[in-house]
Amino acid sequence: MANVFQRVDAALGTSLATVYTVPSATKAIIIGFRITNIDGSASVNVEAKIGASGSTKYFVAPNTPLPAGSSLGCIEGGEKVVLEAAEIIELKASATGDAEAQLSILEIS
Repeated sequence: MANVFQRVDAALGTSLATVYTVPSATKAIIIGFRITNIDGSASVNVEAKIGASGSTKYFVAPNTPLPAGSSLGCIEGGEKVVLEAAEIIELKASATGDAEAQLSILEIS
């Protein structure tokens, strides 16, 4: 089995967009997941979902308010989330250019 660490950086737009897809024949463990409001003065609402492409997705952060200059740890306190092959992570914000996300992922194939 090969273990590969990945870092995913994403700028959030106003439509749900896939920022990560687990490769085929691979499992992925999310070991870090932070969304940051990079706007200096305005609050933004963010949304994060995980699940199978074309299927039901599950909220990690449902329409969560994020004050200006703050960040949200979506996976904290030693928690981990395991994803199966072809599952995805989708993100969006209420304003384009106001939020960014950083994920740390361990892929096992």
